[in-house]
Amino acid sequence: MVIVYRGRRVTLDVSKVVLPNEHEMNVEKIIFPHAVAALPIYDGNKVVLLRQFRPVINDYILEIPAGVVEEGERPEEALIRELNEEVGAEVYYFEKLFEGFTTPGYSTEYVVIYYANVKRLGEPRPEPYEVINRVIVNFRDAVNMVLSGSIRDVKTALAITLYMLKKGVKA
Repeated sequence: MVIVYRGRRVTLDVSKVVLPNEHEMNVEKIIFPHAVAALPIYDGNKVVLLRQFRPVINDYILEIPAGVVEEGERPEEALIRELNEEVGAEVYYFEKLFEGFTTPGYSTEYVVIYYANVKRLGEPRPEPYEVINRVIVNFRDAVNMVLSGSIRDVKTALAITLYMLKKGVKA
């Protein structure tokens, strides 16, 4: 392993690997911590989204709350923390919808996606580098936002779709 860069959250490793077919190649790998994301369901049929500025794409994007699992923290603890910080949510029930790699072609990022029933929304407490606004929409509108391309975040589109399928919710 050759560390080319180590930043606040990501590490870039460039290594020579031997593939199962015995060919060698250089692999550029972003090492990223595990993460959680949650589709907050509020007041029966409403979805709490974030309108978040993402400097990498220099634009705002609609997405579900998400964040990294800190060292020594269980994913469920990170879920509760992130929902409280980002949307001010008090959660009374959550269930896993999916877990897997986000972009295995170049990153080790692994995300666990939940849905969470929210009993109360308080004041969000975003970190200084998070530029976010809470957006509450009816579930049907969230589905239509996925279908129309208004929601461009893959984990958000997946969470909405899986929740609809798993819960048999009509769009």
